[in-house]
Amino acid sequence: MGDNAINGLRRRFVILATLAVVIIITIALGLINMIGYYSTSSRVQRTLEVIMENDGHLPRKPPPGDALLGAVGWDANTPEFAVQTRFFSVAFDADGTVTSMNKKNIMAFDEKEIISYARAEIDLGEKNGYFRKNGAEYGFLVSDMPNGGCRVAIIDCTSEFHAVHAFFVYSFLFGLLCVCFFMLIFTAMSGHVIAPFVRNMESQKRFITNAGHELKTPIAIISANAEAIEMLSGSSEWTDGIKKQVKRLTGLINDLVMLSKMGEAGVRIEKENFDISKEASMIAKSFKPLATEAGKTLSAHIEDGAHIVSDRKLVYELMSILLDNAVKYCDDGGRIDMRLRHVKHVVGGRGALIVLTNDYKEGRDTDYKRFFERFYRSDESHNSEKAGYGIGLSLAAELVKQLHAKLRVKWAGGRITFAVKIG
Repeated sequence: MGDNAINGLRRRFVILATLAVVIIITIALGLINMIGYYSTSSRVQRTLEVIMENDGHLPRKPPPGDALLGAVGWDANTPEFAVQTRFFSVAFDADGTVTSMNKKNIMAFDEKEIISYARAEIDLGEKNGYFRKNGAEYGFLVSDMPNGGCRVAIIDCTSEFHAVHAFFVYSFLFGLLCVCFFMLIFTAMSGHVIAPFVRNMESQKRFITNAGHELKTPIAIISANAEAIEMLSGSSEWTDGIKKQVKRLTGLINDLVMLSKMGEAGVRIEKENFDISKEASMIAKSFKPLATEAGKTLSAHIEDGAHIVSDRKLVYELMSILLDNAVKYCDDGGRIDMRLRHVKHVVGGRGALIVLTNDYKEGRDTDYKRFFERFYRSDESHNSEKAGYGIGLSLAAELVKQLHAKLRVKWAGGRITFAVKIG
């Protein structure tokens, strides 16, 4: 496995692990902040309720056993609580006339403002809530009275909600610091974490490469022996079968070796400006006899003069794999369409769009992402009469990655389409 592949694996591993930590920290701190806000809001509203219960005044000592005022740990049981709390209350009769007012515990409102704000909360139609005045936060409570009027109590809760806001900021910074430390530590340790996986992948790739080279010799001997038998005894169905299987195994080994090499360190891209229309026409021409022999129809609609700057050999290999897949998995008696046309890039320059479509009635509920997995075939039993080992499209996906192209697949109306944008 090449350095780029290992570094890419480490980055993905660190990103996914960090994302998981971010989600956990966000949920945890979010719940803590929500609980803090709810607790503070409940405390403010309970204080307003106590003011209402005492005819617009706050008693020197809270009612016995009051959990919100007597057991919250902020010295609510001291006589100072009543004078430390900044509030006012106003009572109105049914006609809206002020019948009583308590303004001795507030300095931010004059009498006119007290009446104005109290009436504004009544007109608002809400029984409780919050509002801001000159940067300060206030809570209010409106309570109906037996005489048909109502009483409004407004309390300054700036310090309480300032503490909530400060805790939110500090918890956000703490969470961000934890994520940064996690990324630094996990990045340093990620090499050790993925080392077994990297060793396993490297062993697999070395095995594929070495086995591929080792298998070429016996396959070459089998092929030579089959040709010798043909020279001595003439061609037969047995020798034809041997030669056909030798050809299939040779193609499989070559594909495996190429796939392994691309996974190890990528391939060297040799870019050049070439006519992709000519390459596509040659490929379509070479596959037409194969399609005809299989009882299928291959039609090519290739726009002339399409030039791209890319690796000619890899592009040729990519188009061959996709066309071979289309011919191989097209329904019996079906139609294969190959199209190529110019495309323009938003940032300038030109490219080519290659579209291969073939009849595939069984593709309605197929997971197309799995098509690009190594050795995947829609026929899991591997007893399909269609030749192939399930590595063609995985090789195509690797080629697309190396060429920095884009590959899409979709199924509609009984036909499957592979579209590649190159250049």
